[in-house]
Amino acid sequence: MVEDELFAREDLKDILSQSNKIEVVGEADGIHKAHVDIQQLEPDVVFLDIHLANTNGIELADKLRSLKNPPFIVFATAFEEYAVKAFELDAADYILKPFDEKRIERTIDKIVKWYQLKKEESRQQRANHGTQNLNLNKLPVVKDDRIILIDIQNIFYFGTENRHVFVKTVDDKYDIDTNLYEIEKKLENYSFLRVHRGCIINLQYVSEIEQWFNGTYNIILSDGSKLPVSRSYAKTVRQYLGF
Repeated sequence: MVEDELFAREDLKDILSQSNKIEVVGEADGIHKAHVDIQQLEPDVVFLDIHLANTNGIELADKLRSLKNPPFIVFATAFEEYAVKAFELDAADYILKPFDEKRIERTIDKIVKWYQLKKEESRQQRANHGTQNLNLNKLPVVKDDRIILIDIQNIFYFGTENRHVFVKTVDDKYDIDTNLYEIEKKLENYSFLRVHRGCIINLQYVSEIEQWFNGTYNIILSDGSKLPVSRSYAKTVRQYLGF
């Protein structure tokens, strides 16, 4: 955890220590020490304050995204106004002070579920390592407390709704506990492209491109879904689709 207020740090540590699902492996009061410690300890999740002495937790969160195995980030702060920026950095959660034990317990449960999915993905990658003719092409999702493997080729797109990520497939729609940044990395060898901060599409299902305004577009998929392309992704989309 990264928190420069001693009382707040001890309060959060005490709450986390009461859970049998998580172990506190380190703490820091500034981003420089935290950055070094996180690279050494490789925690699965970092609880991070935003307003730190002479620094900003947002800066650290941005740096952590470039690590080989970046941890989940949970912002724990007294300020509501950074929520949008936090989720742009694919934060796992955003908790406000004073800390509420039940609220943090829900966050821990979510992180544990995400961690289980990451382990399943790693297991698949190890199983496929060095195999040229066998490629499972599966994505694990959780439904009714079961882990279901869905065919990546059957995915139309990933989107966000009420700050939650979902995947739309040929047959169904699933809520998933994996942020878009992790999904984008997993699918980098497939025909998927991010077209918006909150949307990743399967290029195989693009059927039409509709010009919108101010250099933006709508992409229409073969299932009829109409998805916006933001200005910041418009150039990349044109390059990939050749128009």
